[in-house]
Amino acid sequence: MSVRSIVVGVLVLAVVCTTAFAASPEPTPTQDPELLRFAEHALAYFPDSTFKITGDQRTQTPSGSYRVVTVDRQCANKYLSGATSIVVDEVAKVAWIGSLAKLPLRESGVAPGALGRFLEEFLPQALRSNLQMKVRVQWGSGPRRAGALIPFWLMVDTGYGEFRNEAAVTSDGDYLILGSSLPMDTDPVTYRRQLLEKSEVVMWDHVPADGAKVDIVEFSDLECPACKGKWPLVKKVIDSHESVIKHGMVSFPLTTIHPWSFRAACASWCVATQDPSLLLPFKELFYSLQSTMEVSLVTPTAQDFVQGNGLDEERFNACYLKAPSLDAVHSQLTLGQSLGVQATPTYFVNGWKVQVPGEDWFGSMVETLIAGNQLR
Repeated sequence: MSVRSIVVGVLVLAVVCTTAFAASPEPTPTQDPELLRFAEHALAYFPDSTFKITGDQRTQTPSGSYRVVTVDRQCANKYLSGATSIVVDEVAKVAWIGSLAKLPLRESGVAPGALGRFLEEFLPQALRSNLQMKVRVQWGSGPRRAGALIPFWLMVDTGYGEFRNEAAVTSDGDYLILGSSLPMDTDPVTYRRQLLEKSEVVMWDHVPADGAKVDIVEFSDLECPACKGKWPLVKKVIDSHESVIKHGMVSFPLTTIHPWSFRAACASWCVATQDPSLLLPFKELFYSLQSTMEVSLVTPTAQDFVQGNGLDEERFNACYLKAPSLDAVHSQLTLGQSLGVQATPTYFVNGWKVQVPGEDWFGSMVETLIAGNQLR
């Protein structure tokens, strides 16, 4: 098998497989309480989850050391249970979470100095061939400062422009990680909540007059059946506590599988900039039309909504599929990726990541936070 075939296969595995990849884990890794707490707050919340370190390997490079840690999480949800890779850059004090692949550069005789050029060629090819993603590698202005890992951007083409996706490679060329990064010196829940509060691309559609005790930020795709399916549960919780819950939306269109989602996301932004309170009716309209909606129908459907709700049609047309909405949706995609959003819907409740809210516990989770108590 050629070097080219080996590397492309490994890179595809890194993207497709979200489980952990740890090299030669210790037989009985030390259970690091600080790292376990970090993992518990960084990964999606699910009640009664247990976490255990099953692999922990430290590697020294000329630019410092990094750890490849495998954390096994068990809970009642099969989707969330299993192993997750966390790569800790001990120089930059940053943890990278996502899909991990071991690069066979040493075995293949690729010189360390050729690493950048190597990834620039093979990573776009692998993603395009196997996931229909068109990307390019951008060095020099990565999401974090370099340490034992070298951060870079994957510039992802949506067909309407590009958004930035975080990635990193270990400075020894052994590992590639496609995912997101979190500072180790800040609680992940606090970090995410503050990031969302400061963001200019969260569309806040419900803001209590007397202030909120809980904020729920929803990353969704109007073409996503699961988003439609979970919305009644989330809406019920919001309606039950509307005086103390602040709700915001962020579009995260999955353009490789949902052909009309990006256009709908642009229309959402243009509606929200005129009247945020109309965002939920707009979303529910498109949810109701999921089975019959087509790319060609998004524009007239959105324009009918604008006209029927007394919005400024000229202002909408100057925004829709033009720079204001294109830039906003790409920024929303970048924000979601930086927060570890991998699928829709994903919610952040006071900074806690929630991927599969359940009828039996989501309401009580929100009520616990409303009361000012800690989640367990």
